[in-house]
Amino acid sequence: MTSTDSENDYTSEESAKEDEIAYFEESSESEPEIECDLWDQDCKVITSTPSSLIGYHLLPTCSRDPEVIPRKKSKILPEINNKLLDCNFLKTLQEHWNKNEKFLNADIELIAEPFKVCVIHNFLNNGDVLNDVRQEFNELDWNMRNMDLYEFFQSKDLKYLNSEYINIIFNFLKTDVMEWVSNLMGYPLTHISATCSLYSNTDYLLVHDDQREDRMVAFVLYLTGKSGWNQSKGGALQLLNKDEKSQPNEIVRDIFPANNQLVLFPVTNDSYHQVAEVTCIDDCRLSINGWFHVKSPPVFKQPIYLPLNDGLYSRNYIKAKEVDIDLESWISEEYLNPKSVKLIQRHIEENSEISLRKFFKMECFSEISHTLESYDIIWTPVGPPNRYHYEKINLCNLPHILERFLDLFQSRMMFSLLQQYTDLELTTSNASMKFELQRWSCGNYCLLSDFDWNEKNELDLVIYFGCSKSADVIGARTQYVTIEDEIQNALITLEPEENNLNIVYRDSARFTKYFSKQSRCKKFFALVCSYAE
Repeated sequence: MTSTDSENDYTSEESAKEDEIAYFEESSESEPEIECDLWDQDCKVITSTPSSLIGYHLLPTCSRDPEVIPRKKSKILPEINNKLLDCNFLKTLQEHWNKNEKFLNADIELIAEPFKVCVIHNFLNNGDVLNDVRQEFNELDWNMRNMDLYEFFQSKDLKYLNSEYINIIFNFLKTDVMEWVSNLMGYPLTHISATCSLYSNTDYLLVHDDQREDRMVAFVLYLTGKSGWNQSKGGALQLLNKDEKSQPNEIVRDIFPANNQLVLFPVTNDSYHQVAEVTCIDDCRLSINGWFHVKSPPVFKQPIYLPLNDGLYSRNYIKAKEVDIDLESWISEEYLNPKSVKLIQRHIEENSEISLRKFFKMECFSEISHTLESYDIIWTPVGPPNRYHYEKINLCNLPHILERFLDLFQSRMMFSLLQQYTDLELTTSNASMKFELQRWSCGNYCLLSDFDWNEKNELDLVIYFGCSKSADVIGARTQYVTIEDEIQNALITLEPEENNLNIVYRDSARFTKYFSKQSRCKKFFALVCSYAE
């Protein structure tokens, strides 16, 4: 070791005194292995063999100033807010919770409707520990979760992570917090599952109820950071009520994220909720969330869902109609000549899909597009929102041009043309079709739900109006996917680009992604038809 210049100035007498002592540090399990910027006075002077070492810790980050009395850095451990641990206060909360009564003060809110929710502000006494947790979020390996129901980033289950402060919070949740929640709600909670979640710009989680296996209480611990959160950033936890058929209906309450805020609610037949789209470019919605479980799975009663009477998700099909209509007056000539028809058939045979650009003559297409904007048309909402959320046209009292347009797709001539395109038997008496003319606005979507996609293979036709540039639409893509063990593998994706006739032979499932509120295009229309042999 090379001595510093100041060390060389010592006299031989001083050096001799120094050689008579050495420094010994007692070991400590809580000591960090590499952090030494704050060092305590746990050294002892012992008699030992002569040494030339100077008596300070040798890592270059340590202070050499003899006037400074360093201290060891101590870990900040999470603790539940003392007010929540007060026996009298907890008893008051229990009484309101058991009676399903609202309660509100500066620290906590008990929500009774549309279902029971507990919102705790400043949950931790020492919220600064979340700063360390948030810092570890920057070091995580995030998995992109992207399905029909959601789009956001998620970590591994916390029991598989090795992050120091995230593990501290995880252990705190499965001990102190689980015991407190069990005392409040009266459930015999046994274990916990949890992950870290990150919602960036345009991310969301659509309507669901969390019912699965032995989940009993859902929780979300928010870590929004110093900049805080406000309504303009979106990302609210939204609670939905139910209609007379016990299906989720309308959003009746928004709970916006706040740092050091814990939200809890039992998983029940009523607990329909969603995470609103995050609409902030320069901030992310951060949380640790999961469920407290019980040993014996609760019994959930699913409401009976009655399929729609008409449209794409009904069992009612339409036979081909004799319609006095001329294909040449509607469809571009290139898609009707025999040579093009043969090429289309070959492509569909090889790929099961094709997109025919500028399929309709521009004059006809423009007139349809203009008519769809009419205020005289009645649009009917399609739901419930845990399945569908868009509008379809009411077929009563349609403008004449729209009535003729829809007749075109129901006509024997269209059935015959599609048979030429695909070689499917669409001119027999068994051939049929169903359709919807849809209006899509920001926030709309169509989930997979439990529709029986395997009942029969069908030929889908999809054509869009009102979106001149597909780049102006964020989301709202129609995807054809396989469904195996909750893994969705996209086979075909349709972008909402107008006047392209998309033809897909569907032997899989179909859904349409959430239509982002940040799209430049705020509305479009789609005609979707399904033909069966």
